[in-house]
This record gives sequence, structure tokens and C-alpha cells, in this order.
Amino acid sequence: MNAAFSRSRLPMAAVATVFALLVAARLGWAGKVEDLSKALLTDPSFKVRVQAALLLGKLGEKGGADALIKALGDEDKSVRAMAAQSLGKLGGAPAVEALKALLGREHDSFVTAQIKIALSALEDQEVKDRKIFVTIGPFSGGVKLADSNILALLQTSLKQSLQKLPKLTFNSDTPAKGRGRAPQIGFLVDGNVSRLQEVFGIGETSCEIKLMVARWPSKSIILWTSAGAAVQAGRRDSDKLNARRDCIEASAGQLGDSLLEFFRSQGG
Repeated sequence: MNAAFSRSRLPMAAVATVFALLVAARLGWAGKVEDLSKALLTDPSFKVRVQAALLLGKLGEKGGADALIKALGDEDKSVRAMAAQSLGKLGGAPAVEALKALLGREHDSFVTAQIKIALSALEDQEVKDRKIFVTIGPFSGGVKLADSNILALLQTSLKQSLQKLPKLTFNSDTPAKGRGRAPQIGFLVDGNVSRLQEVFGIGETSCEIKLMVARWPSKSIILWTSAGAAVQAGRRDSDKLNARRDCIEASAGQLGDSLLEFFRSQGG
């Protein structure tokens, strides 16, 4: 088998890789975003422009996004397709906007397919990056025995349960909607201690917490739930106080489990 025949049988992926390395050598260093961006926008060879777009995507540096967005207007369909593919790796709101704009005017089926693949990849990444913001309310308006210390214990117990979710964070402000950020989901968790009392004669303390989850900041209620408990209490004031705290913690633990299940269903 002669050398010419062997070269003709090289896989296209291998040819593309070899060519990419040649382009990188021609540019001096494949990691120089500026050189690659310049080649993408000014080199007269469409093959060089295609490989420059490819390498910008492989580098994954956000600095290459501007040139790739401009390359979506390249006269060569292969360059447009590769620019779209690389933008699908870099992400960012400007990339999404540019890809959607090109999708509305592109007539080549191959380029259109690459745009759709890139947008799908960006949407998937957006979901992965999205965080859930939770505001814990004051839980006011309940029974008198539910003083500020009891309410602080309730809030802390709920937070400790929800901290098990890696995508959930606590924020008292409106979820961020900054340009280029993934959409955030905001919730308000609030309610009140509807029962907290000592049952005389049997040395027992019982309690119940009513809890709601609402959208934040609109405060439109999504669900209501409640949990209660009963614990043994001694006669001393300190024993009664400890019994109240134990009862609240037990009820908050049940509610925390319910909240975990709910927020997992929301992507947390």
C-alpha cells in the first residue's frame, strides 16, 4: 500500500486535528485568544477561519465569545456553523441572543442544526447553573409562648435542613436577574406556631407549626403544610422551656424533610 493511498484513507477527524495544529503553529500559540480571534475575523482562507473558531471553543475562554459572535455573520457556512458550535461551549446571554438572531435568518440546514444544538447545550447549562433563593419569613402571629427565641430556633432548624441542598441559598432580597446570569427561582418560607402549650396533669408539651411556601417576591402561595409533636416536660421552668424547644425542633425537622422534597422537585 503506497503512502498516497494511506493518506487518502485518513479519517476526517484526524485531518481536522492535523489542520488545527498547523493553524495553531501558524498563529504562534493556540492559547492566544487575540490571535485566534484575529484569524477568525480577517484570514482570507475559510479553512483557517473554521479552525480558529474550533480552537476558540476548545480553549473555553470567554474572551473569544465576541469574535465568535461576529463570525456568525461570516460569508462561509462552515465558519458560521463552527462559530455557533463553539458559542454553545462558551455560553453567556450575548451568545444566546446572537444565536437566536442567526436562527431567524439562516437558510442553510447544516448551520441551522448547529445553532439549535448550541442553544440546547446553553439551555442545559443554564438549568445546571440555576440557583434557588429562599427567604425565611419571621413566622410571626402565632401563640404567645412562641417568643423571639422560639422563633429563632424554628428558623435556624429549617435552614439547617435546607442547607443539605447544594443549589439552594438564603437571600432576603429579590433574586438576581443580571445580564448573562441563569434565571433564579425565589421562594418565601413562612408561617406561624399555631400551638405551643403544656398539657397539665400529664407533664407534656405539645406544639404545631403551620408553614407555607410562596413565590418570592410575588408572595403567591404554592402550598400549605403543618407538623406537630408532643414531648415530656418536667415541673421546673427550665424543664418546660427545654420541652418547648424540643417540641419546636421536632416539628421543624418534619417540616424540613417536606421542604427538602419540595425543593428537590424544583431543581434544588
